[in-house]
Amino acid sequence: MTLDVESIYDEYISKLRQAMPNVDPNLVHRIIFLERKISEQDVSEPDVSAIIEYKPGVDVDNKVNGLREKYSLEVEHGDSNNVLHAMGRMKVSKIQEISKDHDVVKISGKADPGLGE
Repeated sequence: MTLDVESIYDEYISKLRQAMPNVDPNLVHRIIFLERKISEQDVSEPDVSAIIEYKPGVDVDNKVNGLREKYSLEVEHGDSNNVLHAMGRMKVSKIQEISKDHDVVKISGKADPGLGE
């Protein structure tokens, strides 16, 4: 029975990778889980801290402004020249939209319910 459950999980993770190939499937899973968990509470979106890695040579200052204006996120420069940290309330649809930027190499990070803030 355990093997069957593990293969179901592996298939699920594989499908998440196919749907958003440049996003960590564990982050996607966590956001979806939290969206459903907190949907009955006053908070409708999980608190996400995303690490967005861009292709080398991309003007990340332009990306900072775009993320702030379009998605109302707090954005900071990361440790590398091509990495940004974006923080704010996000559903998986917002992460998916950000990931569609052709300059994004990878999105990873963490998500928390952010209740009681």
